[in-house]
Amino acid sequence: PPPPCAPLSDADLRSYLGPGGRLLRPQDLRLHVFHGGVEPGLRKVVWRYLLNVFPAGLTGQERLSHLRLKAAEYSSLKVALAARAAPAELAQVAAAVRKDVVRTDRAHPYFGGPEEGHPHLAALQALLTTFALGHPRLSYCQGMSDVAAPLLAVLDDEAQAFLCFC
Repeated sequence: PPPPCAPLSDADLRSYLGPGGRLLRPQDLRLHVFHGGVEPGLRKVVWRYLLNVFPAGLTGQERLSHLRLKAAEYSSLKVALAARAAPAELAQVAAAVRKDVVRTDRAHPYFGGPEEGHPHLAALQALLTTFALGHPRLSYCQGMSDVAAPLLAVLDDEAQAFLCFC
């Protein structure tokens, strides 16, 4: 196997992009990240590639449009699933999610502070509840918050974190 390399930098990322910001060599990008990681400041950008948020071949402008479209779809889905769920089901899922959300890495500055009215905890709760309602056979499993929390903390956007989590 290739030896470990330096974390992916902004210059490295640009070397994988072509005209208009199209990702030309996704497999090479994945290998670079696998062997060297990603500089922390680039995670917000790179994780969306790694987690297949974008269809192949989009330009930078098309990626922004795609994110806006997906954010609107997420907002609609969140409302529709909550309205469609039976009150008992919604309460059961919300309670299961809440148990983990309130314990999610409270020492991290993004999730620290008082629990009541905490916007990041509320976003994590909504993201995981929406996922569970949208995937009833899987629903919510303990520990899903440990996967979703770093996505939310890095992306700082509930809809994008939901896309990456899915």
